Amino acid sequence: MRLVHYIVDLRLHHPSTPIIGGKSDFKAAYRRIMLHGDVAEKCAIMLDEFSLPSLRLTFGGSPCPNHVCLFSELTVDLANDLLHCPSWNPTNLASPHATKIQEPLILEATEDFTPARELDISIAPDDAGKVDIFIDDGLAVTIDINNNRNRAIQSLLLAIHTLCCLIDANEPISHEDCLSLSKLEEDCQMSEKFTILGWDLNKRALTVALPSKKFKRWNTDLKEIIS
Repeated sequence: MRLVHYIVDLRLHHPSTPIIGGKSDFKAAYRRIMLHGDVAEKCAIMLDEFSLPSLRLTFGGSPCPNHVCLFSELTVDLANDLLHCPSWNPTNLASPHATKIQEPLILEATEDFTPARELDISIAPDDAGKVDIFIDDGLAVTIDINNNRNRAIQSLLLAIHTLCCLIDANEPISHEDCLSLSKLEEDCQMSEKFTILGWDLNKRALTVALPSKKFKRWNTDLKEIIS
């Protein structure tokens, strides 16, 4: 909802300029964080006479999203600080994966820009862009002016790299990159249309819609319930 309000506010100040967004995921975020012993004991699964405690965060565990957010929201705070730092130049200081980001996807000029209505809340004008996160799904949105094009998503990639990179080249315990590299080229490409948290956002038409696959699934579920 924060990003939706920000998108509408950008349209109010820039009625005919593309608003672009992209995303980046932490890979296997839950598997990287260990449970405290007391919590692991309470989350243990009983199988016959055996108790099977999970040493890492589990899906469905009520304290787990908070544990991830302690780190992920710190990462986003750093990304926003970078994004709003005038002396930061992504050409000179960037994530090693930044070269894989493609140029943004802009819709045809024939597609109209839907005008925005005035908001009921007051938002300070901010043309630099914003980065937000939901647990482990990082989201970046900005207006396509000046040198903004890939700056917002690059700030997120650099923040993740800064906080997750190996400190020593001879680190004895290896780990995979914290960035989801398999989704990098598709998700990190800024676009006027993208899917976040299971919803299709069209930032030119100012619409929020269900993806077709999810619509079909939900529609089937509703029909079964009604019958």
